[in-house]
Amino acid sequence: MTGPRDSTRTEPSTITVMVTFFADLRRFLPRGADGPQRYTVPKDATVDDLLAVIGVAPDAELTIALDGEQADRDAPLREGAEVMLLSPMEGGAAADGAAVGEATTIRDGGAAADGEATTTREGGA
Repeated sequence: MTGPRDSTRTEPSTITVMVTFFADLRRFLPRGADGPQRYTVPKDATVDDLLAVIGVAPDAELTIALDGEQADRDAPLREGAEVMLLSPMEGGAAADGAAVGEATTIRDGGAAADGEATTTREGGA
C-alpha cells in the first residue's frame, strides 16, 4: 500500500516570452527568421537576462518595452510577456513655441508665401 500522493504540481522552472526586434536590432533575429521570436528563460529572469540569451551586449544602447510600457534592464519577466527592442530614440529640442512631441518645420530664406517650400542656392551667376 502506498501513502497519499502530493497532488500539487511543481511550477516549471522556465517561462516563455515573445520578442519583437525593430530597426537595426533585427540583426539579432535568427538566420532566416522574421517577426516576433519566442525565447525561453528561467522563471526569475529579468530583461537583462533575456538580452544575454539573445546576445545583446550589456552596454548596448537600446529602448526596451515590456508589455507596452517602457522598461529598464532590471525589469522582471513573466510568462507570456511581450518584449520590444528598439534602437534608442534620437532628437533635439522642439522649435520655439512647439509642444513637446509636436512635429515642426523650419524654413529659411526667399520671399515665398507663408508655408510655401523654398530652395536656396549659393554661388554661380
